[in-house]
Amino acid sequence: MKRGFSAWEEVIVLAVIAIMVSVIYQRYKIIRREALKTQVRIEVSNLRLAIELYKVKNDKFPKDLYELYKKGYLYYKGFKTDKNKRELLDRLGNAYIYDRKTGNVYVNPKTLRELR
Repeated sequence: MKRGFSAWEEVIVLAVIAIMVSVIYQRYKIIRREALKTQVRIEVSNLRLAIELYKVKNDKFPKDLYELYKKGYLYYKGFKTDKNKRELLDRLGNAYIYDRKTGNVYVNPKTLRELR
């Protein structure tokens, strides 16, 4: 009586495992991209609320988003920052776009392209 597996059986098992890993990895990339989209949406929402709070307290919009960060108007302190340019960065390292006249904040088009 022969013990163990033949070479063909081992090749078939390895092929099945490789296919499963490939499928799981593709799904992981999709889930990761969706999670990043959600994080960016939440950060934009937090920024908009902080801008409104700043406006209510100071009767004007902040001059930039970095001012919100430094003065403690943002509850979430995990924002990446570029201190030299005085910018808040999203999860992909791109700066948020802020319109000082209207107080609106937008996601950088580079980020939108990367998250498609």
